[in-house]
Amino acid sequence: MILSDRDLKLRGPELISPFRIGNVQPSSYDVTLYNQLAIPLPDRKMDLRYDEPRESMVFHEFSEFILKPGSAVLGCTDETIYCPLDLSARIEGKSSLGRLFLSVHITAGVLDAGFQGQVTLEIVNHGPWDLVLYPGMRIAKVSYIKLTCPVETPYGSGSLGSHYLGQRGPTPAAGKRL
Repeated sequence: MILSDRDLKLRGPELISPFRIGNVQPSSYDVTLYNQLAIPLPDRKMDLRYDEPRESMVFHEFSEFILKPGSAVLGCTDETIYCPLDLSARIEGKSSLGRLFLSVHITAGVLDAGFQGQVTLEIVNHGPWDLVLYPGMRIAKVSYIKLTCPVETPYGSGSLGSHYLGQRGPTPAAGKRL
């Protein structure tokens, strides 16, 4: 069951910070873009067995950023998102931006129960135009899903190897993956 606008208005301040009532949609909440991006350094090879992704990124505070066709950056939500033990969440792109061929996540769309932090966005310009990004723009939407019961092992539990609990700012992949 997905939380409705009524539920989001009631529970929103405990789930999203800062919470803006005007960002509530019928079954989702519009999140905004934070003022920092992680920009991949060009002409680098990334060996997934050994390389540390953070070393291949430049962190940049911005008031306006032009995302060229075929380019990608990491951004994040201005809002901190909380998923209590009885809720999971999904983050998705806004259709208005998708129709300009802008995507905001590649595979990281699920926020598990127990997650809290700013949500890192994998922002890619798939279109033919330069797209101007700016802090505070509505960049994505979050929908909360009611679980059948509270989770037994929340995100961030030591046994899970969760890497991103409490993240602040755009966060590159954590450590070696293979």
